[in-house]
Amino acid sequence: MATVTNTGTVDAGGLYERSGQLGALDGSLKEVKRHARGRVLLVQGEAGVGKTALLQRFCGDLGPRIRVLWAACDPLFTPRPLGPLLDIARATGGELDERVERGDKPHDVADALIRELEGSLPTVLVLEDLHWADAATLDVARLVARRVDEATVLFVASFRDEELGPTHPLRIILGELPRDETVERLDLSGLSAEAVAALAAAKGVDPVELYHRTSGNPFFVTEALAAGTEEVPHTVRDAVLARASRLSPPARALLDAAATVPERAELWLLEALVGGTVGDIGECLSSGMLVADGDRIGFRHELALLAIEAALTPDRRRDLHRSALETLTEREGLAPDLARLAHHAEAAGDTKAVLRLAPAAAEHARSVGARREALHQYERALRFAAAVAPEERAELLERYADEAYVVDMREEAIGALDEAVAIRKAAGDVISQGEDLILRTRTIACIEHGDSIVGLIEEAIEVLEQAPPGGALARAYGLRAGDAAARDRPDDALAWGTKAINVAESAGDVQALVYSLNTVGCAELILGAAGGAEKLERSIALAKEHDLPVEAGRGYLNLVAVLGETRREWATVQADLDAGIVYCRERGLEAWLDCLVGSRVEAELHAGRWVDATETATSLLAGRRPTLVLEPKFAGLVVLALVRARRGDPDVWPLLDEASELIGEASELQLVG
Repeated sequence: MATVTNTGTVDAGGLYERSGQLGALDGSLKEVKRHARGRVLLVQGEAGVGKTALLQRFCGDLGPRIRVLWAACDPLFTPRPLGPLLDIARATGGELDERVERGDKPHDVADALIRELEGSLPTVLVLEDLHWADAATLDVARLVARRVDEATVLFVASFRDEELGPTHPLRIILGELPRDETVERLDLSGLSAEAVAALAAAKGVDPVELYHRTSGNPFFVTEALAAGTEEVPHTVRDAVLARASRLSPPARALLDAAATVPERAELWLLEALVGGTVGDIGECLSSGMLVADGDRIGFRHELALLAIEAALTPDRRRDLHRSALETLTEREGLAPDLARLAHHAEAAGDTKAVLRLAPAAAEHARSVGARREALHQYERALRFAAAVAPEERAELLERYADEAYVVDMREEAIGALDEAVAIRKAAGDVISQGEDLILRTRTIACIEHGDSIVGLIEEAIEVLEQAPPGGALARAYGLRAGDAAARDRPDDALAWGTKAINVAESAGDVQALVYSLNTVGCAELILGAAGGAEKLERSIALAKEHDLPVEAGRGYLNLVAVLGETRREWATVQADLDAGIVYCRERGLEAWLDCLVGSRVEAELHAGRWVDATETATSLLAGRRPTLVLEPKFAGLVVLALVRARRGDPDVWPLLDEASELIGEASELQLVG
């Protein structure tokens, strides 16, 4: 993967020190047209460094025979699933528009987008600010990037590299991109002292002081010069506000209104927010604070938006968000954007609207595999749920815990379930109390498998046996079987699992049946009994048929664990491993995905694919968020150490020492061994 950095000094057309990047963009597009095969360019740099200006200049110079599709991710408190793709879909129409509007799964949206890009006309596809993207949009971007050679397209994605900490999901996506000539990085850094001096000369500003205070950040430099001051505070707030202070009161009111809309604002929305026409918009545009994009208006720089919004008084900010919520809700013919509405409802402090919109937005996010965004929406609802009825709060806590479980925020899930159990117990709701005890125990069991787990499971069984046998009791029996299997007690697992299957079938509870088939299948495989693999495969098929992604992910995980990690039948299980990784990634099952990637690195080592094993292990160590599930990072450390040892490379023991420290007081025999 090549990297292009700053070259040149002053380019024609107002861009400074960007000739190298413009040349790389132009060269990549020529390669796309010459070979009729797509390429990916990743434009990275800090906020205000000029990523948008570079791409606008490049696209603006393209002729009519090049199609440009451009969209940007929104800086919402919680991103709207597939939000940026709405703009592209509206521009293309057809199948892509239909799939995005319906909120189809990411892989289906990606398929439609690839088909749209397969036309004879070369396309430049720009996706800005990918660091703000929701999980579903990231999945689409990843799938398109991996299949880019199927279309005549230059796929350009920009992002802020300084915001990609070790827990950021985009870092994982970047680590999985092909390491060949189809992917190139364009690295934008600040301007040199010479470029800053050239800009400062016409304003009579001390270039040395300006460079010292801005570090060459183009936004800081231009905002300071436009405001007529050498001073650029750390947040650039004063420079932005000095520039805004020159506007007339009506234009400043329009600027304030635009600052409360995270994405580009529609003209009709701005008219509603300012209580009249937007006749003063020309003053905002000519000042350079705002820019027009078709019938939408937005800030030229996101940092300016933040500065203006921060300057609003609390009551003014609340009133603007309240007006935005009312206008967007009442607009006829406008499909409701639940994430956007929930954002304005929270900022307006509208408790009823938040409790109505945030859970709905969460369900939509969950339906397209954006599980982390669903989690954040439930967090939003819970912040406003202090005074709701206990049963309603318990339901929100349970949904939040479900999402926290699948994205590996286990401690948060346990805390939520503790509160939910107390509510259900106080209400005398035996079934719901037992269900919550099952969820709580299941969550804890993913972290440890000590003797305390048995006590928690027995508590759930004791509560549920007070009611007639049903699916909840079957799940409790299945959990008991799962604990026995995890602690290498296959005979107990088989006995409890068979009991769970019988109760689940009698109750007609598919979820409990799937869980129990999975557990019994594991036990039978460990014991060498016939039919174990078939039960596991049946559990996966049933889970998929009845839309139970968590259970399907668990099925893949256990099938790979027993056949691959325990019995070393990696060749037999390779197809299921690959299918499981794709399935879990598309549905936002982050914890399951981490574990399956941990299994993949072992499969690659077993097959002698040392280069692949090294790359996968490195991604497990450097590109993954902190997790309570130890296996993925542990596998990465051990496999990387083994590859280095077999090659005769140095630094083997530090990896094994770290693996030993990671395990600590783990009670699972397979990890300690």
